[in-house]
Amino acid sequence: GQIQADPTTNALIITAPEPQYRQLRAVIDKLDGRRAQVLVESLIVEVNADKAAEFGIQWQTALGSKGDSNIGLIGTNYSAASGAGANIINLATATPGTVRPGGGLNFGLGHNFGGKYGLSVLARFLETNGDGNVLSTPNLLTLDNEEAKIIIGQNVPFITGQYTNNNSNSGSVNPFQTIERKDVGLSLRVRPQINENGTVKLSIFQEVSDVVASTINNLNGPTTSKRSIESNVLVEDGSIVVLGGLLQDKYSGGQEKVPGLGDIPLFGSLFKSEARSRNKTNLMVFLRPIVIRDAASSEALALDRYDMIRATQEGNQPDANIMLRAVPQSPVVPTLTRAVGTSVPSGGKP
Repeated sequence: GQIQADPTTNALIITAPEPQYRQLRAVIDKLDGRRAQVLVESLIVEVNADKAAEFGIQWQTALGSKGDSNIGLIGTNYSAASGAGANIINLATATPGTVRPGGGLNFGLGHNFGGKYGLSVLARFLETNGDGNVLSTPNLLTLDNEEAKIIIGQNVPFITGQYTNNNSNSGSVNPFQTIERKDVGLSLRVRPQINENGTVKLSIFQEVSDVVASTINNLNGPTTSKRSIESNVLVEDGSIVVLGGLLQDKYSGGQEKVPGLGDIPLFGSLFKSEARSRNKTNLMVFLRPIVIRDAASSEALALDRYDMIRATQEGNQPDANIMLRAVPQSPVVPTLTRAVGTSVPSGGKP
């Protein structure tokens, strides 16, 4: 006998005796069934907490009059870790209007004694707190043993080369750069495989990346921070598994002081500057696979997510206000009717 496949019509052409044909037909009927699908729900939670504090007192004394060939100076001068405005020398010598005091509470005092002596004091107090909470819930629906991928982010250009063409005849300079664009944001790639006992094997690659804000204008291009996980896990249908996580606690502190004077109890605070910072990062990734075996479950799941989006749109309508001109209502997707007999598959809403 012979078997030929027709991809256009997704059919098999069998030429064989009746007994052999019946055997082949039985095997084909067993294999030719609806393939199950898997909805992979993921929850990516990242919590950041930043705290920093700075305290310092700087002072300068000048001995001499205007026009003297020699002037004596004595005082303290600490590094400008928080910018030029946090340094007493930078503030004193800068062109007016070009340098501002650093952030926080700044206390400055200057006094001239009879044109012969000058005394300046700068005290700075600063405390900062920063918190961030990032919650991402990318979902993917794919066939059993088929890879699916979702990317949510931006396509950012990165400089890969620079070249300058100098024209000796005209004296013109023609610089140009070559760039390569890369995806920056949230990326999730998954391949589920359903086992006979109802468990689901997941081959997962998940990545969260972003551009470091302070490096956007760098001549060599921006720097990106990246957190990625690649793993294979086995989980029950509808159950939640923790794919991985990061717990990071970073502390840094520094002190600048005048030797000896800065160690005197209480009085030593007039001769030193301190800075402390602490950064905590918690990153956790959760996954839940939901097996969808028939059309009714697939339709029920789609309608359930559809209703959730519609409810969100209705809840985000602009509020009425007699002091403002009426704003048109935001568009809302139309209502869909659920087919009779359908129900949400195991796992329910995320």
